[in-house]
Amino acid sequence: MPIARSAEDAQRQMDSGEVQDLIKSMAIPPRPLVVEQLQRELTKDDPDMRSAAKIVAQDVGLTVAVLKIVNSPMYGLSRRAESVDQAVGLIGLRQLTNLVTALSVRNLLKGDAQVMARFYDTSAKRAYAMSRMAKTTGLVDVGLAQTFGLFCDVGIPLLRNRFPNYVETLKLANTDPQRSFTAVEQAAHNTDHALVGAMMAKSWSLPDTVTLAIRLHHDYEVFLDPKIPRDVSRLIALGLVAEVAIQRFARLHSTVEWDKGGDFVAGALVLAPLEVEEWIEQLIEEFATGME
Repeated sequence: MPIARSAEDAQRQMDSGEVQDLIKSMAIPPRPLVVEQLQRELTKDDPDMRSAAKIVAQDVGLTVAVLKIVNSPMYGLSRRAESVDQAVGLIGLRQLTNLVTALSVRNLLKGDAQVMARFYDTSAKRAYAMSRMAKTTGLVDVGLAQTFGLFCDVGIPLLRNRFPNYVETLKLANTDPQRSFTAVEQAAHNTDHALVGAMMAKSWSLPDTVTLAIRLHHDYEVFLDPKIPRDVSRLIALGLVAEVAIQRFARLHSTVEWDKGGDFVAGALVLAPLEVEEWIEQLIEEFATGME
């Protein structure tokens, strides 16, 4: 399958019968009822925040997770939220819905416990980093940044479960200095984690901006395409900053994705190169202190 290099390419792929047939074999988890209910409330002419809070509060584990993140520095609230009612009043229904949607993924993906623990740790760091940058710079909605950060690599565990040799593909994709990550996956499996992740995002009715950013987040030609929505390119750029900060924090010297796309980041985020490096260093420091 050809690599998507534009918004039009991405949409055509996601709508194609070939992709639809492939996705049916991937065991993509269905959208949870709590997500569906929140999304339905959000689309009403007069959304009821108390009704939304009650939907979330029915799940104790989800409530704890929501409050932990809402009270973290990524939101920078002036006061602490002690209940979901207070949380939705402070961050708004749209951001609550984005947050719950992203958190729901954790309860549904299956795989080796140790592998999944690393996956969730990386996802949490990415979401934290992107939310912090979005909140401080105002370049993109915090909820969108957080959802993309938690969701963008969701296709990886799905591909691990689908293809027995995907681990070898993953190692090659992480080290190939020339081909894009998704090109390596396509060559081996005729699909890639960005496409699978985008299809899951679409099936869960995530915002179109997030879905498109997931699909294109390894295809850095998008930074040169004036037709790509600004928020999409900014999400991808913020994701690159978060990723290199995570790698450096883990003392990994291989930064292949940064080598491929890092030169575009400053322009996409309207920042000086020095400011980008300062963000990377700041995020590394915050990872070290437990993102508190």
